[in-house]
Amino acid sequence: MAQPTLAQLTQDAAASDGPGFPPASPVKFGGVDPLGLRQLNFDLMDEVLPGLNNVARHIRPFVVIAWAWRRANQLAQAQGFKTISLDLLQDFVDRIEVIYVWSQLLKNENSDLPGRQVLAGLVKAPKWTFGGPNWETRKRTRRYSTALSAPINYGPGLKMLGWVQRHPHYPDVLIPTDAAVPALDAFEAQIKKHFDHPAFSAFGTVTVTREEALAWAEDWSLVAVSPTEAKAMAQILFGTGAPPRRQRAGEMILTAVGNVSSTDPDRLRTAMAGPPSNFVPARHLQQTWEDFRRLQVRQLFRLSLEALFYWTLGKLHDRPKNIDAIVDAFIGELPLRTEKLTAGEWLRGMFEISIGPAELIARIQAAMKNPAAKDLAPAVVAGIALCLAEPKDQEKGFERPDRLPLNRARDEAALRAGNSVEEFLRHVIESWILAQHVYWSVGRGLADARAQAERTILRLRVILDEGGWKLTPGASPGSPPVPTDDRLYTALMLAGESQLLDNALPHAPGSEPA
Repeated sequence: MAQPTLAQLTQDAAASDGPGFPPASPVKFGGVDPLGLRQLNFDLMDEVLPGLNNVARHIRPFVVIAWAWRRANQLAQAQGFKTISLDLLQDFVDRIEVIYVWSQLLKNENSDLPGRQVLAGLVKAPKWTFGGPNWETRKRTRRYSTALSAPINYGPGLKMLGWVQRHPHYPDVLIPTDAAVPALDAFEAQIKKHFDHPAFSAFGTVTVTREEALAWAEDWSLVAVSPTEAKAMAQILFGTGAPPRRQRAGEMILTAVGNVSSTDPDRLRTAMAGPPSNFVPARHLQQTWEDFRRLQVRQLFRLSLEALFYWTLGKLHDRPKNIDAIVDAFIGELPLRTEKLTAGEWLRGMFEISIGPAELIARIQAAMKNPAAKDLAPAVVAGIALCLAEPKDQEKGFERPDRLPLNRARDEAALRAGNSVEEFLRHVIESWILAQHVYWSVGRGLADARAQAERTILRLRVILDEGGWKLTPGASPGSPPVPTDDRLYTALMLAGESQLLDNALPHAPGSEPA
């Protein structure tokens, strides 16, 4: 809700003849990071696959946006402008983006592009005018959310992968890099026959019909990039111009593809995540291999704790429970008896040496889908046991103490190794789950208040009452947590469209690569 101005408050006070009730504040439960652990996942991803995200997984949108900026600059120069408004250039790029997505959705309503729901009305429209108040409103609503160039979509990768760079004299204007030029030339050759339409050749207001957009769809199809575009992405993605960390990650991924004879991301993730997998890359890839293992272990630790939090919320749905009742309920769902065992002995018994972090992540997900089987508690403990059994690693600068670094968790577990299982679990649930959740929920709420955020999100799911812990009034356990995508699927998709995977897969003697 927008904050009232001083003038509005003064006017309301003058019009009031007595006390009254303020309108109820709209409160929405939410928050995708209940324990504050997810940022570490992204930081660790940057250690392995910098420059990628989990959305920008096709070559053609990179080419379309980079070409749109080049075309806008060319039109400005051709018209003899010494200076030109950035808004005019950006308007042209925005128009090309929307027409491109529109055309692909007309061709295939399930096209893997951002903004399908937002553009649903446009898909059904007989024509669209790119100009005027409606267009300005659409541009504003798309800019930071569903636009191809948005920060959560293809925007960061455009610069970080090296498709575009800032103009040397006008930093808000983007120009293609030398590495991108061959791809843009090849792309332009495919669509040049449409340049007689003002959508591709003029600034300002332009109207495009549904039939025109559909007629253009095939010539810049999402799924049919040219060999030149594929070659450019192969070089940009894992070639000598890529950051060394991404080069090494690409080499490891392609080696693993050949090792397991598969491009399936789940199989590759399991193979590259270290023991018990027998995949061992070359010596110069050792650090990359260790970084990938560390990422998967941290993913497992985060999912294990969020799954335990989700389990705890489910136990509080009927009435408050004190911490002892929560611990007893959890132990009651475990297969291994805990009497006379120390916490250290119990954790070693729950650690399964034949299963790696990727498999345990899948096990926890499966357990949350079938709560009646009561497999979640043992899956969570197995995940925590593996994470705590990992050797302590070098602290990273981004591992803030309040984000529960694994080294801190290992130290706390080691101090309690001689305690009873009940005492150890009490610490895990009280400190690593409930206290961590309250700390981050309150902290994020205060940050929203300081920023005068228009949308109020109540992140706090549990509170401490006289009867013990209970759900915040109106709250529910919510949806089961899911692991954060680790960019491996994106890397594989881009490598596949770049024809790198065909070369990495083993082929029968005498056969030609696919």
